[in-house]
Amino acid sequence: MIKQTNYDSKFISLMTELAAINPTLIFRKNADGDKVTVKAIEQQDKSICYILDADKAVFDFESESLAMLDFNRFISYFNTFNKANKDENLSDTPILSVEYSDDGQEARIMHINSSKQKCSFKHRLADEDAIVKPSFNRIKFPSIDAKLSIADEQLTNLVSMKKLTDADRIKWSFHDSVCTLTLYNTRTTDTYETDFVLDASVDAPFEFSTLAKGLPMIPDGSYKIEVSKSGIMSLTQERADGIDLVLYLAKTGK
Repeated sequence: MIKQTNYDSKFISLMTELAAINPTLIFRKNADGDKVTVKAIEQQDKSICYILDADKAVFDFESESLAMLDFNRFISYFNTFNKANKDENLSDTPILSVEYSDDGQEARIMHINSSKQKCSFKHRLADEDAIVKPSFNRIKFPSIDAKLSIADEQLTNLVSMKKLTDADRIKWSFHDSVCTLTLYNTRTTDTYETDFVLDASVDAPFEFSTLAKGLPMIPDGSYKIEVSKSGIMSLTQERADGIDLVLYLAKTGK
């Protein structure tokens, strides 16, 4: 049984960015079948993870779940036919359909067809039993001790400065109504420092460090950030398209 799969190009683009955290993904519907949830954690240090919830319309498949061992391979096939052009005759659009087991319970093969050419890819979907599933659920903070916002252009600048300094750590210092963010390279002691205004003054100063490697993994966009002095923060992407994304960064003990 093969059925066409509807998708939103913004969702595919976002998942392409998130694949930098972990390319092995399980897309799972909720009990009502009206939402799709994806969660993943960076495997080496486990210092960054995320939970994404979206309306099923952004990636609408028939089975309860759909798994990919390497989303990057799928997206390379997808982008082969993702060719927009002012000349409609030169444009191409990927058409996705999924091949299911006879009972419709298991998604087995993703078909990626060209809308303009008589050519296609078949991508074998994963057996969930072969995937190490993220063990975390929604994270509850012991307290929320600071709040701030980072705009898209500010995040872009931080990523650029991380690359420029080759920083491997980020120190987050909270004092009064300011968050001082310091990118630092522990090998050369080079640093880059900038301040962000907090939503409200903190009750008492605190600080902790996170790994800088997580910074380029954060998808482009603006974020609302909540911080617990226990050493964890959530970054909620500001969107208005039926997609809710929350990333979590945890302190490093090194």
